[in-house]
Amino acid sequence: VVLQNVFNLIYGPNETDFKGNKALCYDIKINFRFYHLGGNNVNFFLKKYRGTVDVSVIDEENVILYDYNPQEFIYIRVRKGVAHRDITKHPIAFFTAHNHAEQVITVRHNVAKEWLRRRKLTDGSNICILHSIGRCGSTLFANIISQTKLFHVLSEPYPLMRLGFTLGQNSGTTPLESPENLDLIRTVFLLLCKREDEKYFIKSPVLFTETLISLVHKALPQVKEMFLHRALTNVLPSFQKLFGPLRFFGFPRHAFNLIPMRYRKIWKKVEADSVYKKWAFLILVHMHPYYLECQAGRTMRAYSFESIVRNKEAFCRDLFSYLDINQKLLPQALSAFSIDSQEGLPLSKKILGQYPKVVLSDEERRWVRPVAQNLFGIELRQEDLLATNFPQSYTFGN
Repeated sequence: VVLQNVFNLIYGPNETDFKGNKALCYDIKINFRFYHLGGNNVNFFLKKYRGTVDVSVIDEENVILYDYNPQEFIYIRVRKGVAHRDITKHPIAFFTAHNHAEQVITVRHNVAKEWLRRRKLTDGSNICILHSIGRCGSTLFANIISQTKLFHVLSEPYPLMRLGFTLGQNSGTTPLESPENLDLIRTVFLLLCKREDEKYFIKSPVLFTETLISLVHKALPQVKEMFLHRALTNVLPSFQKLFGPLRFFGFPRHAFNLIPMRYRKIWKKVEADSVYKKWAFLILVHMHPYYLECQAGRTMRAYSFESIVRNKEAFCRDLFSYLDINQKLLPQALSAFSIDSQEGLPLSKKILGQYPKVVLSDEERRWVRPVAQNLFGIELRQEDLLATNFPQSYTFGN
């Protein structure tokens, strides 16, 4: 940070550069390749100010919305030749942008919103969003969509992570459905999905499913949304393999501060004396808003991972019908099932498969079902704790 301040003193920008409908452009001299979830990752670049450019730069193919702060939206220009849309090579949007960044471009909020007004991007009719509980096949789902070549697939874009942090942290003082929050949600989504002539499929960040699932349609009424879930007996061990024993044990305490206030109050009523019980509660928090939205009359399909893998073709046909995808593309979609969608990541089958299978105790199973039923209205199947009473759940052979 100190070295960056020295660079700014020598090279700018100056006060006049912040005036007018311009974007500020910085060349990245050093990429330290560190990350901090929820932090200001731009601080891990050493940047040299290049000058102002027209705001239309954000419409360029290799310029990606990377993050935002209260004053400006932050874009990354990725190096030429990086196939950032290919999620089989670059499954997580944030890592793609960060690791292959060559420039940082910043745009003040009012300038970005004026650009959106001129583009007449308003209702989200070209956007489809997949919400999920995590470790339930969401990357496979995104790969199925990607194989059709009809959608620009965005996998857990970091600005939505930032959005979740912002909304969750302010939920104690600012109503989630406030006009300010809905305007921010609309702006962030439309800047991510910046071309009205393209279709976008967004795999939403898992951490903030419980926040975004009830708000996005109020900001963008024409979006299509879906929900993906899985039996808890498979989800919880998968999370433990992903996090490792130490981080898995400590994560619920951290997550408590991220969930909306209404769920924090429920948390205090629950006597969860094991880490698995605490994790099960967090998964139920991710499920519950979907259940409530359907109870309120919203149309939002749900799929279970178990159902998808038991009848792959039937699932793809139903999904294609829902998203208006030509059924002739079915072979391409089915090819996604033969790909390790997270190859090369710590989440890959090869790496996770090295860890031993973890089994929930009988007592933990007995605890979670009444909690789900009595506090959330969710019925869990006895043998594997799969939710069975979602109003719009589409099943294929499970």
